[in-house]
Amino acid sequence: MKVFKDPIHGSISLPKHCVDVIDTPEFQRLRNIKQLTAETVYPGATHNRFAHCIGVCYLAGKVIEHLRNKQRELKITEEEVKCVQLAGLCHDLGHGPLSHKFESVVNRLLPKGKKWEHEEASVLMVHHLNRENKKIGLTQVEVDFISDLISGKPPKDEVVRYKRYQERRFLYQIVANKDNGIDVDKWDYFARDSHYLGLSNSFDLERIIPFMRVCRCVREGVTTEEICYRDKLVLDLDAMFAVRWDLHYRAYQHRVVKLTESMYGDALYEYFTVDAKKTSPEFGRMEDVIKDMSIYRQIDDQIFGTIARSKDNKAQDIIERIRKRELYECIGEFMDADSKNVPGDNDIQSKLKSIPRLQPYCSEDNLLIINHKYDYGMKEKNPLKHIFFYTKDNDKKGILLEDEKMPPTLPAKIQLRDVRLYTRIPVTKEELPGIKKTVTEAILPPVSEEELTGIEGTGLETIVPDRTPSKSPSPPPSDASNAPSRPEKSKGKRSPISQDEAAGKKRKLDYEKKGN
Repeated sequence: MKVFKDPIHGSISLPKHCVDVIDTPEFQRLRNIKQLTAETVYPGATHNRFAHCIGVCYLAGKVIEHLRNKQRELKITEEEVKCVQLAGLCHDLGHGPLSHKFESVVNRLLPKGKKWEHEEASVLMVHHLNRENKKIGLTQVEVDFISDLISGKPPKDEVVRYKRYQERRFLYQIVANKDNGIDVDKWDYFARDSHYLGLSNSFDLERIIPFMRVCRCVREGVTTEEICYRDKLVLDLDAMFAVRWDLHYRAYQHRVVKLTESMYGDALYEYFTVDAKKTSPEFGRMEDVIKDMSIYRQIDDQIFGTIARSKDNKAQDIIERIRKRELYECIGEFMDADSKNVPGDNDIQSKLKSIPRLQPYCSEDNLLIINHKYDYGMKEKNPLKHIFFYTKDNDKKGILLEDEKMPPTLPAKIQLRDVRLYTRIPVTKEELPGIKKTVTEAILPPVSEEELTGIEGTGLETIVPDRTPSKSPSPPPSDASNAPSRPEKSKGKRSPISQDEAAGKKRKLDYEKKGN
């Protein structure tokens, strides 16, 4: 056992098989990969994946030991305890510079049709780590099991491994829960990110763990053994998802955070495309890098220092712009985009590049589209409807809660999307208002005559969709336990717009009628 002093969980003890993994070059690399890209807005958010992975390992061990001690009939083995702990420890070994943003950079560099996620590199890194460090000594069965725990489930064509998943599904819900999103990975980063961002976190995982137990459940017609929660915890779990929303709204999806990480991503992309073969001076082609862990393990956040010192003027210039706070200019923003029928990225690109006035600002190379998405972790689905609960009277069977038992604070819309458009080339202050106006008119659908009904008196008051780009969905309060806030429920009414905008829309409609 070795004791670590952690700012989130206090003094934690980890067994030798975990310490042996920590003391390898592959794991030590995580010291140089930041957990977040929010430092440009939150100066204290400098924590790294190294500490996060240790925290997840600790929580994974805590949960499986709780289940093992509380339910002896599960017959959880020492091997299973060991592998769950190591899965928690190794789950982020595949992260690259910029953490999650690195995935989109890689996918820009790959041939069309190919898609890559960091979990793939995590699995490869576990195999590489075990092979290169003899002291680890994991069997092939253990390595495969750890890989499947990191991925959330094994490949269906791996018959033996998939059978284990079907019989012991609850083990795969501890580190990376693909069924409802409740896992120790999130529990650690909710607490850790909130701490370093300086935001409050009212979610209490110490209340959740004692009420976790494995029950027999029926999911999609298949009987499984899954982790269930006491039914009285539904508000606590709802508060957990409210904390997730809060972190996304205030930090992860913050407009400056998303913009600066996109600019860093552009610099990384330019560094790997210095020639037609898309190779970097130091590491070669990205397509080869993500397959070769001996090269991949050399890439971390320090690469931006390498870029700043390189001879690639385009990548250097982007880094310099970030350091001088000369960020890309916003030329359009659409809040709650789906309710306004704002199209997807490809359609936006097609519409804007065909307008002469918007060239070259909106050309394929110069237009940057950033989607800010806020949800409960399952896109448009409500994860609370995918969680099995047990009751005080029956702790053997898991049940899904009925709609009337769902928290009254649930939003009418689980998922919201804001869209912001930026141009990568400088824009003068004189040009900017005209460009923004042209972009807005091109993206938003034309105003229908029905939308202008309700004009009263002078015709300067009307009820039409609010298209003012200055407001975002209201964030939840910092204390999510008091009122887990999400967007207000729709009441079937459209909000009034300004008199000037209403008059302008009426003139536009009259003009269109005359033209016809």
